[in-house]
Amino acid sequence: MTIAVDIEPKVSNEISRCIRDEEIPVIDVGNYLNGDIEAREQLAIDLRAIQESLGFYVIVNHGVEQSLIDRSFEQVADLFSLPLDTKLKYRVDFHHIGYIPDKATVLRWSKIADNQKKDKNEAWAFMRERGNDDPKVIDNVRHRGMNKWPEELPDFKPIILSYQETMADLAQKMLPVYSRALDLPSDYFDKFFSTPEYYNRCAWYPPADVEEGQFSLAPHSDHSSITYLPLMDVPGLEVMAPSGKWIEIDPLRGGIVVNTGEFLNRWTNGRFIATPHRVVPPKKDRYALTFFYNANDETIAEPISTCITPGEKPKYDPMSFHDFFITYMDGNYIYRTAEMDE
Repeated sequence: MTIAVDIEPKVSNEISRCIRDEEIPVIDVGNYLNGDIEAREQLAIDLRAIQESLGFYVIVNHGVEQSLIDRSFEQVADLFSLPLDTKLKYRVDFHHIGYIPDKATVLRWSKIADNQKKDKNEAWAFMRERGNDDPKVIDNVRHRGMNKWPEELPDFKPIILSYQETMADLAQKMLPVYSRALDLPSDYFDKFFSTPEYYNRCAWYPPADVEEGQFSLAPHSDHSSITYLPLMDVPGLEVMAPSGKWIEIDPLRGGIVVNTGEFLNRWTNGRFIATPHRVVPPKKDRYALTFFYNANDETIAEPISTCITPGEKPKYDPMSFHDFFITYMDGNYIYRTAEMDE
């Protein structure tokens, strides 16, 4: 007698438990990154379950040297310790590149609240590195200008560029998992990320007294395709669980938080959720090296074939990544000095 054996891969027990208990899962991606196809397929199944429920997870054994992350955090701390007059020389501009002063953001993108309070943080925006001869620089394409590197910190640029390149390499290596999680060929996303756009938001969240309903960074969902955030040893990041409660992410040394942004949410017709999250005022200085990994500017977020049934109406209008990015940034950032000082 032949006994039927169920060999269909299933969501890992630990991932199922985290989803049930509303805890942020920690996933070891080492075997996958070392070329294990079975590990890739299991990771894809687990990722699908996470992205359809919690929307956040933490990866370890990801191949990014902790020494590079530590040096990058040190440089960011030095960046925000510069005198305010110095930082204002590099103030954010038409391209959303440069220094973003305290109370320069009002995050309204989240669907859970109509926030009107100005956030208590300082930030510095760096995009993909470009030169004077870049066609988008020559054409003055919005948000595609040249980065504003602080001349006062000679080590900052090489270290942060190394960080960006390393994170972009990790993000590229993770794309096949997202393809398989959506029941697509492993190379499906490659053509859409052939010249990916980066947005590296370096931020400083100091201890702060805030008004009721005010945050270091208000509840929001990211703009990105996929976001990567190395953790430092100071907590502050909280994620909204499906039940509505807020989950504090443990500051796991060596961990990198990963989540889906609004663009991939549109692209998957809402299947992969863009989970709201926030930063509460920390008890001591907290820094962030948030790396937003994005598709080519020309990529149109139309429903992926496995995310819509024949005859079903898409949940979102088609939109290119570049158009979406402009809409998101202009909706959340204040550029005029008078508005910031109100």
